[in-house]
Amino acid sequence: MRNAIHVFVSLLMWCLFGYYWYTVSKKQINQSSLEALGILAVIVVVGLTLTLWWVAHNKKLARRNRRTSAPATVPETFDFDTLGRPLDRPEVSVLQAAQVIDVAVGPGSQENELGMKIYTVAAGEVN
Repeated sequence: MRNAIHVFVSLLMWCLFGYYWYTVSKKQINQSSLEALGILAVIVVVGLTLTLWWVAHNKKLARRNRRTSAPATVPETFDFDTLGRPLDRPEVSVLQAAQVIDVAVGPGSQENELGMKIYTVAAGEVN
């Protein structure tokens, strides 16, 4: 989509450029012709300046390696599972150290019809 927009804007700019050259070539050089040439010059200079600035900006980002660095990680919350059931579990570090974890789903209640997901470490299985 982004490339299509760039192509579309480029075509519009070339059409505008051609229109001004058509306007200039139809007339003898007078004040309005000079104004059209001035507008063309401004468009070319602004476009070139913005392009060069954007390239310099991207090179600066690449030198600092900003684009490849990962965003800051957001701490995960383990209060609910993906279905919205509340979790009853020991600390995450205990679960990570365990070799065997039993997972059960308790009966539902009026406020939570899915029930509670219960994590328990199997006896004697913690490293």
